[in-house]
Amino acid sequence: MPSVLGLMEQREVRARQELESWTEVLEQAQAEVNAAQERVDRARVGREELVQVLAEESAVNTPASVPPGGEVAAAAGSSGFGARYDERPPVWQSGVGEEVLSGLYREVFAAVMAASGPVSGVELARAVGREADSKNEVEKIRHRAYALERRGWLVREKSGRFTPAQGPGSVGRGVSPASVGRPRPGAVTA
Repeated sequence: MPSVLGLMEQREVRARQELESWTEVLEQAQAEVNAAQERVDRARVGREELVQVLAEESAVNTPASVPPGGEVAAAAGSSGFGARYDERPPVWQSGVGEEVLSGLYREVFAAVMAASGPVSGVELARAVGREADSKNEVEKIRHRAYALERRGWLVREKSGRFTPAQGPGSVGRGVSPASVGRPRPGAVTA
């Protein structure tokens, strides 16, 4: 007759093997979920970029009597939660102020300027009146902040938070406390 302790050890071994098997299945499923999420994110960003390029192209080919993107702006409504296709921000240059930024780019830049320190994508979404609980809304705002960073308006810290670049922060307002001592991206330092 087998011992009770031996039976319990066998039971524990089977349970451990079953746990390892399910853990492996779970890890594989999580890897598939992550890959699918990445594909969705890339497709969304690609679609947004294409729509923006098409909107810019149609603005170039639109007669002067029809405001560019007028139908898109009407579809967005006044709530600010509809599709918004703003003109890409220009590369920052000395003497250029935030008045050259359009729509959501201007709102994002103003929110970073108004902040007392570095701001995250979620904080930016809240500051411009978007649903910070919606990952899609936060990504739209973060995408605008990345574009502003690439064009020299903002600086992204290693933590992923944004601050004004030194040049844009000092145009027409005095130097922002968040931008003191931060070189503009691409600036040559001695």
